[in-house]
Amino acid sequence: MNISLIAAVVICLIALVITLTLTQIEDKNYDSNKSIANLALIYIVFLPALLLVIGVLWFIL
Repeated sequence: MNISLIAAVVICLIALVITLTLTQIEDKNYDSNKSIANLALIYIVFLPALLLVIGVLWFIL
């Protein structure tokens, strides 16, 4: 259970950092659909893929 809790905290911190970083960028050609697409790409594709790689490496090493 400790590992699950630590993983959840790490995931939340990564998501917070990504969100805060993206909200600091000023875009002259802002498009809400583009912004939502970028966030969806990060949270649905890249973050789970990164966590999967970390999990696999955790068990291998």
